[in-house]
Amino acid sequence: MINTDTLLSSYNYELPENLIAQKPSIPAHNAKMMVLNPKEWNYTIEDSSFIQLPTYLNNNYLIFLNRTKVFKARIPLEGEKIIRKSWKEVIIDHWEIFVYRIITEKRFECLVSDSKNFKPWSKIFFKDNTVLESIEFTENWILFEITNQTIFSFLEKIWEMPLPPYIKYEKEKEQRYQTFFAEEIWSAAAPTASLHFTPELIKQLEEKDVELKYLCLHVWLWTFKPVYEENIENQKLHFEPMIISKEIRKFIKEKKEEKKVFLPVGTTMIRYLESLPYIRKYLRNTNYIKDIDSKTINRWDNLTKDLDENRINEFVPEQTIQENGNWESIIQTRLFIRPWIPFYLVDELITNFHLPKTSLMMLISAFMWRENLLNAYEKAIKNWYHFYSFWDWMRIRWKKN
Repeated sequence: MINTDTLLSSYNYELPENLIAQKPSIPAHNAKMMVLNPKEWNYTIEDSSFIQLPTYLNNNYLIFLNRTKVFKARIPLEGEKIIRKSWKEVIIDHWEIFVYRIITEKRFECLVSDSKNFKPWSKIFFKDNTVLESIEFTENWILFEITNQTIFSFLEKIWEMPLPPYIKYEKEKEQRYQTFFAEEIWSAAAPTASLHFTPELIKQLEEKDVELKYLCLHVWLWTFKPVYEENIENQKLHFEPMIISKEIRKFIKEKKEEKKVFLPVGTTMIRYLESLPYIRKYLRNTNYIKDIDSKTINRWDNLTKDLDENRINEFVPEQTIQENGNWESIIQTRLFIRPWIPFYLVDELITNFHLPKTSLMMLISAFMWRENLLNAYEKAIKNWYHFYSFWDWMRIRWKKN
């Protein structure tokens, strides 16, 4: 018998185009919020607004927010000169390059609108004397290298914010596609569930003694890419880098022992938290870290006693760990939470409404079951909720068995 939860076609729904949000609510915290509370195997649904979030919480809650910062990933090409490896010159007219993954300050991977003009060892010359040189085709597209400056300084000067393709680009929307607490620039897409957290809302949460923790997982473009394997068990997700440290692992362990309610904002923070058990096992197995305190080992093992170690290679495969200074490390995760993959740290969550057939829908389905999620989406459509990055949101509670 086929398990429909593992079929890609089971994660589809029809959304009227007029319910795709093109502009954010102003102020952002005035968006609608659907509150889902568990009732046996189903959920009750309550309509609320995001500014009411503090009324649902107390000082036992710990909210996790993503402090990553989006770089201006869209590079329009209008009149720039390309010299191919063959020395043939081409003048570009109304094309663009999309930077979707930064590897170092000098090297980055791009999607391009016409690959024949960007074959390896082609050079793009800009008016400020910056040169981009294509190095090689990669698994995803083309690797480039920049001269004269870093890719970050180049992108910040004149280029455009990478608004999702379902949002019509307008310059004034750029400032809305960045959280006010963003710090670590390295993302090609925003952690959109955090966009409705305003200074006013944060102040209200702090007045209720709700604890806030800012972590960092950098978001790559492929986060929003639809899954293509009909049997989703065969799908491998992209890598995304997260910043971790011994202090963060200690903080997470201690707060979980204090019985804090872990409430991550968005799928990026869910991926961060739920990657930690696999990362810890990976680091111990590779002798990168050693827990010399037996009490520490036992505490973490109690939290993750049913962890399937066979998943470690899938979610945290062999890799080079980058030191980030300040005793922090950058490690890549490709965690793919789908139905029947357990949650170890997350108790509740805040998320937006996701595109059909994406890994993000599958992640939320693992939390509340696919039928409940699709039912919530159906009711959201009937009640004129607006979908995707700029508008309405869900808060989902979950009682572990």
